[in-house]
Amino acid sequence: MPHCSRSKEALIPRFALLVSLAFGVSIGCSAHRGTGHQPNRSSTYAGPNGHKMVLIPASEFVMGSPPSEAGRSQVETAHRVRIPRAYALATTEVTNEQFAHFLSAVPDYAARWKRATTARFGDPPRYARYSRTSDSPQVGVSWYDAARYCNWLSEVAGIPKEEWVYPDSIDADAGLDLPPNYLHRTGYRLPTEAEWENAARAGTTTAWHFGNDQTLLPQYGWYDANTNKELIHPVAERKPNQWGLFDMLGNVWEWTFDRRRPYPSNDHVTDDVEDSVLHVSNAAARTRRGGSFAYEWFTLRSAHRGDTTYFPNQTRDGVGFRVARTMPHQ
Repeated sequence: MPHCSRSKEALIPRFALLVSLAFGVSIGCSAHRGTGHQPNRSSTYAGPNGHKMVLIPASEFVMGSPPSEAGRSQVETAHRVRIPRAYALATTEVTNEQFAHFLSAVPDYAARWKRATTARFGDPPRYARYSRTSDSPQVGVSWYDAARYCNWLSEVAGIPKEEWVYPDSIDADAGLDLPPNYLHRTGYRLPTEAEWENAARAGTTTAWHFGNDQTLLPQYGWYDANTNKELIHPVAERKPNQWGLFDMLGNVWEWTFDRRRPYPSNDHVTDDVEDSVLHVSNAAARTRRGGSFAYEWFTLRSAHRGDTTYFPNQTRDGVGFRVARTMPHQ
């Protein structure tokens, strides 16, 4: 565990210390540089299946982008969002190896997933030409596949089923019904769109967490300019952001939790809470974030929202995910 000086130790968020005491997680300390109001350090714990989780406190931030930001779209209306809970986010996207561990643990589901993947991508799947190593991000997964993986993580972690976010049985043809309190439950899940952008920004209001200088982008993310659209790289090869999160910029798109909706256009603070529509339908698009190895620089901006055509039952060869969870109250 990294050494923390006495003066730094006093700055560790209280919730992180409580989590470490209650759940036996390890707390790491590291200083960060950045633009604007930055997190002073990252607090982490070792999650199931090799996931390293960063703890992020409840916060309020400006989501979206100003009209002057290069590469922005009209759907990025700037608005204040309050995230009323502490949450944890994985430092990297789910890798091929981590997803393979999941498949080996649930053979019936693995057989169905293999058949569907072969029908969609061939055998071997064509995305294997891009995501070539065990530590590269898993792609070719639907929103429902990510939900199933998260349920399995919750089971491995010993989280009671009443705290799971997704139903125990998931039918990708019929969709699913979420519990009304899903963001209060502590099981593993996808991050909300607001949680994702808040984590990607790491306290900044610029196009990227390192500022507005596009020439620095290749140091932090994989995109068409430094991959020639030919390779998904192993996770954590580029520099992390101030939270210690890798590949928030590029490499692969990441599924997020929410139904795709327009941003509010008023000056009120919006709370990031449960959606009133609890049914996940294949007719309603979900959100994805982050850009990918095959996309342009502007899709890697913290505010970029991706297309409106990503439905939960769809799989694509440049879309993966990373996991999150709401932290327990102490």
